Amino acid sequence: MNKFLGLGIALSVIFMTKPVLADVYKCTDAAGEVVFQGEPCREGDEVKLDIRFAENSKGAVDNLISGSWCEVGTSNVADGLVQQDNALRKTWIFSDRQMVQHITQGQRLDTFKYQIRQSPGSFVIDHPAFGSGQVSWQVKKLTEDKLVIAAYGGFTHLTAGNCEIAMASTTN
Repeated sequence: MNKFLGLGIALSVIFMTKPVLADVYKCTDAAGEVVFQGEPCREGDEVKLDIRFAENSKGAVDNLISGSWCEVGTSNVADGLVQQDNALRKTWIFSDRQMVQHITQGQRLDTFKYQIRQSPGSFVIDHPAFGSGQVSWQVKKLTEDKLVIAAYGGFTHLTAGNCEIAMASTTN
């Protein structure tokens, strides 16, 4: 009887707890050793693993990001209401190994260049200003005219083209 009670309690605890989702990266270091870790690889080869059981990502992103994209705004949910910041214009320009960001606020223009590593469905920015030196972004949606990326628990929505052209076309 005690065995059945213990088994029942154990099963109840298992089914009542929410699964913990964490990113797992399979990295190959400079010596050729394979290491599994919870943060993006600093050097060598990187493969991001999906360790969720029986769950496949919806509409996997098969392409790398390239070209110019205008940031439209942010949201808390990938398909949620986008909050726009009309004071700032941010153009993101992606190439194979670099991301350039032009941020315009009034008459001021700042340009930032980041080294990146891309794989289909994600990219990692290498920059010491981000604490560990790396920020991992997940690509949630990528079409010819729309890009949605996620990091820090929020979603950034972009449209194709640089901001001056994109904003002019949305107001006409």
